[in-house]
Amino acid sequence: MKFTIPGCLLLLTVYTPVQAAAIDLQCEELAKRLIERFTAEGLLASSTEDAQQRARAIGLELCTGAQATAEQQHVQDKQEALDNWFLEATGDKPGNKRLKDLKR
Repeated sequence: MKFTIPGCLLLLTVYTPVQAAAIDLQCEELAKRLIERFTAEGLLASSTEDAQQRARAIGLELCTGAQATAEQQHVQDKQEALDNWFLEATGDKPGNKRLKDLKR
């Protein structure tokens, strides 16, 4: 079995774990804006510090969960894209053989 340099790079790419780029939803900023909006709408009393801190904690918790889910989906999507690319790049599929026969 003979390996070419591009083939070896392809194997290294396929068999290395997919690293996700960090997804930053800027949860601190979103929590701050959430408190400001709630206060402006009259849904959160601006004078109660406890209510603001609790709203901030809830906003951070929800945003962090959404960020973790987005990162997980990103990793899965990247792996699926690599898998699909690898399967599409192989030339031994029956459809490809028929096309080669038609070209002759």
